[in-house]
Amino acid sequence: MGEVCVYTVWTEAFWGEELLRRACRELDRMRLAKADACKKKEDRLRSICCGLLLQYVLRRHLKTEEKVEICYTCGPYGKPYLAEYPQIQFSLSHSGGLAGAAFADREVGLDVQEIRPARKAMARRILSGSEYDRYERMTSEKEQADWFFRCWCARESYAKMTGSGLGTEFRRLCFLPEQGRILPDGICMEDRPGPGYYLNVCTRRTEEVPPVFGGVKDMTAELLRYFRLS
Repeated sequence: MGEVCVYTVWTEAFWGEELLRRACRELDRMRLAKADACKKKEDRLRSICCGLLLQYVLRRHLKTEEKVEICYTCGPYGKPYLAEYPQIQFSLSHSGGLAGAAFADREVGLDVQEIRPARKAMARRILSGSEYDRYERMTSEKEQADWFFRCWCARESYAKMTGSGLGTEFRRLCFLPEQGRILPDGICMEDRPGPGYYLNVCTRRTEEVPPVFGGVKDMTAELLRYFRLS
């Protein structure tokens, strides 16, 4: 197969107490508990939208319209896997008003980021030598912020792909957007899903079969229709 599918949702379309109550009925128990544990309403909304994406893909895969009660396992650093469907790898991410999910038949990591001002001290601490040189050559704060978040997004997607999370030594990674790579061994694709946002999805070759990135699809309207929320 080899295709990497990425879906996004604009969370503001799901705002509203009644709509959220109906959406929660579509989630598996673990995802619902995770959403309920969020202290901020915005975080809960983003978590619910990620859960809807996961349910949508599994129901389509299993050819059912019934809620799928998912059994998860976790890697050593907490990365979740679908215990009953090891052929489906997934990664969830959200930031600002955007939630996303990536699916593949191999290890995959996804990160979405809302661009914010970037402090120079953080750029110096996070970026590799060549990335920081490129950062320093930029003439405006906007260019620097854009480049920093492109690099940060690639790092987060790589860390999610490997499952190492915050244990990843970010300074040892190097993003090469023109080559679609993040060194040492990641293959990635970046996208601008909306103004002020970056997205990066990362994977690796499996048995010399290169991944095929299927693009990024906005699923906002489809989820509202599929779960009869609109």
